[in-house]
Amino acid sequence: MGDMLEKSSEEPESSVDHECSTKMGELVEVSSGDKVKFDDTGLSLLLQNGLENLRLENSLTDVILCVESREFSCHRVVLAAASNYFRAMFCNDLREKYEEKIILKGVDAETMNILLDYTYTSKMLITKQNVQKVLEAASLFQFLRMVDACASFLSEALQPENCVGILRLADAHSLHSLKLQVQNYIIQNFTQVLSHEEYLELPADILCSTLKSDDLYVTEEAQVFETVMSWVRYKESERFPLLPYVLENVRLPLLDPWYFVETVEADQLIRQCPDVFPLLQEARMYHLSGNEIITERTKPRMHEFQSEVFMIIGGCTKDEKFVAEVTCLDPLRRSRLEVAKLPSTEQETENENKKWVEFACITLKNEVYISGGKETKHDVWKYNASINKWIQIEYLNTGRWRHKMAVLAGKVYVIGGFDGTQRINSMEAYDPFHNCWSE
Repeated sequence: MGDMLEKSSEEPESSVDHECSTKMGELVEVSSGDKVKFDDTGLSLLLQNGLENLRLENSLTDVILCVESREFSCHRVVLAAASNYFRAMFCNDLREKYEEKIILKGVDAETMNILLDYTYTSKMLITKQNVQKVLEAASLFQFLRMVDACASFLSEALQPENCVGILRLADAHSLHSLKLQVQNYIIQNFTQVLSHEEYLELPADILCSTLKSDDLYVTEEAQVFETVMSWVRYKESERFPLLPYVLENVRLPLLDPWYFVETVEADQLIRQCPDVFPLLQEARMYHLSGNEIITERTKPRMHEFQSEVFMIIGGCTKDEKFVAEVTCLDPLRRSRLEVAKLPSTEQETENENKKWVEFACITLKNEVYISGGKETKHDVWKYNASINKWIQIEYLNTGRWRHKMAVLAGKVYVIGGFDGTQRINSMEAYDPFHNCWSE
């Protein structure tokens, strides 16, 4: 999260040795003729440490924030400098400007303590358990950098099962950048998101903007139609009037004609809604005219041109020669695709060629991962279809072969195997975002 979150567990020094400050790079000297300008880059840290010590000592504090049953002694000037909310409270002629104790609502004591620790130390710990409360409190009291930090955390934590909740949170707090990121995530992972009922809680406007996208990841338009009808039926009395508004984002002309007749036109909600009849008529004319009608709903989506493929990786020939070629078969188009050969390892030379045997493979987010192997036991590579290349990633901590791989919650796992002398009962997890393995 850049400079918003301090990831180090080390505490800052509470004092600065002035004599050593130039050696530490904290004093920057700029000479100009007979003038010398010093820029003390360490002074801000010294002031921050000093203010935190004053707070802990309850020294020179001039206001007490009351949250639930706890009281927090603070400095008005520090709060006003960090928060637009407190700046408005203390710098204008409001009642709170003169009160010694101020009762705060809309936040619990634990979350308020996190906000104040951040204000005085610039450090905080964001977790999946507290991020929503911290975001809501930071937004309420206008700690804007904390809001940005929470938004960054949420954008990195996106999963099919939580993305709708994060989207609604971003919408509620006007986090436009985060909202756009989540919408793009839903568009690119639409089929996975549909496996979680949380999508039924999407607001109508967000659902429509999602379904309207050319990049919506679906293999057939029937998925989009069924999504709309499930969404309407979830709160039928409330959402039935919205059916024409939402259905116009479904590309009905692209549906299979038999599916259109037997499923769409036969649906009871469709038959009860005269306002959708023009959309049905457009689809009928498209089917009857031999696809000659062109409208915004007759344009195929990008991913409808894609299909699942089979990849045959590695192995040996009848005469026991290692196979470096990767075979890729597209059953939908009944064709064979050209794919990059298995990657070379760093140890390979013209005379010594390490072979990919007894390795494991798995797919995650349209990428193929291969790991381990008898002669490549620490190696891990992933295949990127968009550039048709194998990319080497972080090595395994424990070299292994004859092992298995699995995918769960956006991470790749290697399980068990053999290290050459004994069976391995350990497991490692790979985080694609940080490019690291952990046991």
